[in-house]
Formats: sequence, structure tokens, C-alpha cells
Amino acid sequence: MKKPLIVNIALGVFMTLSSALAWFMTPSTQEQEKINLETLIPGKFGNWKIEPATLALIVDPYTQKTIEKIYSQTLSRTYINNKGERVMLSIAYGRNQITDLHVHRPEQCYLASGFDISEVTKTFIDTSIGRIPVMRLVAKQGIRNEPITYWIRIGNSITRGWIEQKIAAIAYGMTREVPDGLLFRISTISNDEQDSYRIQNAFLLDLLQAVRGDDRFWLVGKLTP
Repeated sequence: MKKPLIVNIALGVFMTLSSALAWFMTPSTQEQEKINLETLIPGKFGNWKIEPATLALIVDPYTQKTIEKIYSQTLSRTYINNKGERVMLSIAYGRNQITDLHVHRPEQCYLASGFDISEVTKTFIDTSIGRIPVMRLVAKQGIRNEPITYWIRIGNSITRGWIEQKIAAIAYGMTREVPDGLLFRISTISNDEQDSYRIQNAFLLDLLQAVRGDDRFWLVGKLTP
């Protein structure tokens, strides 16, 4: 058999296998569970209550319009406790994680709004229902210094950053399921970053205690105790 013919046959086989693999990894089913962020997250819990006259996120109009377009639901609130400590909460929910939540991680949103990003760190928060993997970073613009904690739930799993998101998406692609996803972000305005993370931890623990057991899945998926 002539060499060019062998090469052509090999290329044809490779292209066929590639097409088959792409078809196999294209999700064919989509979860259709219903979620209402407004009712899922209580307006008052523990020592925290909504501070109504504030915005949880300041972004440029283009970025905000894009966020509202690609997500099924969003929720932005600022909470204040009896010590006067404030935490900004932002949640974005997407029914189709294959195309939605990877677009606007906090690093990207804040960069698009003119912030400098630093101290990006992967860590964990221990809670009564399990250990939550989280990403922490600091966004700075002028005199505004904003320590941030976030995670992204894809289906049952929590991911931090682009690589973990892609691994989870590929794993679901192999099962031909389309997972839903949720971006959970809390932040504070402070130059004391360690104190900010202490406040955020306290807020998160109180929130998880206030959310009903079955509904916690929407926020954190299936945690390992």
C-alpha cells in the first residue's frame, strides 16, 4: 500500500474517532430543578439582616447587562450585623453550566470593572455540614480594598478556578448530562484582609445554619463531612 494512501486512511480514522468522542461528550440531558434565590436566602438570620440602601456589586453597565443575560437568576444583597459589620453577597445561578458560569468568574468581573486583582488563593472553610473549598482574592481600585471569597458549584461538586471548572464539566460531559451551576460570592470593604475573612466565615456559617437542610445543596452541592 502506498504511503500517501496509508496517511489518508489514518487521518480519516482519526477524524472519525474525534467526531465520535465529541458527540459522546456533548451533554444530551439537562437538569430542570427549580430554584428561587430570593426565597432560598433569608433576609434575616443570626445577627445579620439586609441593609436595603446598598448595592452588593458595583460593575460597569456593559458587564452588568452581560451578567443578567447569561444567568437564569442573580441575587445581590448587603447584610449588616449588630456590630455594624457588612458583608456583600452575590449569587448567580445558571441552568446550563456547560455554557454559563465559566464566563464570569469574580476575577474576570472585577478586572472588567477596572479593579486590580491580587492574593488569589485556594483554601477551605470548615462548617458543620462539611468542608467547603473556596477561592480567595483581593480586588483593589483606588482606596477601595475588597477581600473576596467565592466558589462555583457545578452539579454536585464545588470548583475553584478555571481548571477545576473544566474538569467538572468534562466529567459531566462523559455522562452526557448537563449540570446546573451556582456562583456564590461574599466580600467586604476593608484594608484588614484577615479580619474580613473572619467576618465572611462567620456570615457563611450563620447563613448555612439558616438555610433548610435540603436547600443547602443549591449552595454547596454534596460536601464531604
